[in-house]
This record gives sequence, C-alpha cells and structure tokens, in this order.
Amino acid sequence: MVNSKPKQYAVLTADIVHSTKLSSADYTKVMTTLKNRLEAHEEKYECKFEIFRGDSFQVLYQNIDEAMSSALSLRLFLQSGIECSAVKLTQSLALGEVESRTNSISSSLGEAFILSGRALDDASRGDMLLSFGEDFSSTDLSVSTLFLRHLLNGLTEKQSEVLYYYIDFDFPEQQVIADHMKMTRQNVATHLKRSGAELVKAYLLGYQEICLGKTQ
Repeated sequence: MVNSKPKQYAVLTADIVHSTKLSSADYTKVMTTLKNRLEAHEEKYECKFEIFRGDSFQVLYQNIDEAMSSALSLRLFLQSGIECSAVKLTQSLALGEVESRTNSISSSLGEAFILSGRALDDASRGDMLLSFGEDFSSTDLSVSTLFLRHLLNGLTEKQSEVLYYYIDFDFPEQQVIADHMKMTRQNVATHLKRSGAELVKAYLLGYQEICLGKTQ
C-alpha cells in the first residue's frame, strides 16, 4: 500500500539572545562558531541552514525525528561557551508540510516555515518552542517541551557542556565524557545528575518515537 501521508519536515528558526551586547570580537567569534556547528550538522543530520538578519538562522530538516537532537545540541554548545563566549538561543521548532523548497531557505514556503517563524516572533528571550502542523500534534510533547525549556535555562555553563557531550556522543558511559573533558567520572556524574540528563534522554527518545510513529 502506498503511504498517502504528506511528507513532514522540521524547521528550526532561532536567534542569539542579547547579541548586540557582545563586543565586536566576541560577536564575530560567536557567529563563526555557529556557522561551523551548522555546517557540521548539515552532514550529521542531513539538513540545510541559512543565517540571516545578522544573529538569526533557520534550519530545514528532512528527518523530523532528528531535529530536536540537533536543536538541543546547537543550544547547549553555544550555551556552554566551549569555543566562544557563552550565549543563549531563542528557538522555535515546527513540524509540518513544506509546499515549496528553493535553494534559499528563507524564500521557501509551507506551514512548517510559517509556524516556526510566527512562534519565534512571539517568543520570549531564551524560549524553546515546539509547534505542529495540521497533520501532526502531540499534547505529550507540547507539555514535556515546556519542562525541558525550564530545565535548560537553569543550567550552568559546565552543566551545559557535559550535557552537550552526553547528547552529541549518543548517551555514552560517563567515563567516555570524563576522558574527553579531562574530568573525574564522579564530577561528570554530578553534572549529569544536576542537569537532568536522564530526563533529557527520555524526552529525546520519546520525541523520536512519536515522530517516527507519525511518519510511518
């Protein structure tokens, strides 16, 4: 039987919080770091990105089940200050149809683009929002994303860094992170516990399961 469900895409629209307060040198370093991370994500998550308006960017994902892992990874990397001054992101991820795709993401059309952009316009600084198109909805994800946002905004830079590697390394043993960061395993365990790492893992796995169920 031919699958009659319309193809679902994910669109992430985001901007850097308080970018105008950065010095010229810090701003340049932040934007270079962001561009490098987005280029890495293009290969890892098979997505496309575009940076616009100086401190804003948009990412189009063909595989919606991977979009939240990418969004979280970007957020935590910049929030941790690994390669540049620590900055927070305001993020709006939307799942839905895309009617017209062009080489320029900003000129593409569809409900996923519209929902993502509109939600970002109404967002408060540091928000992480999740929106759904007509053929995709999940009350569980909507509620759990609110808890996730609250957790992420309360992280320290070091907690953000440890959680970043936990997600980016696909939930490895704590010793793997400890060796990479040159920390003790006990310190890694403490940071993971305080950052709610197991809850974040459960959220991402639940997100992926729901997305895969909607697209099959």
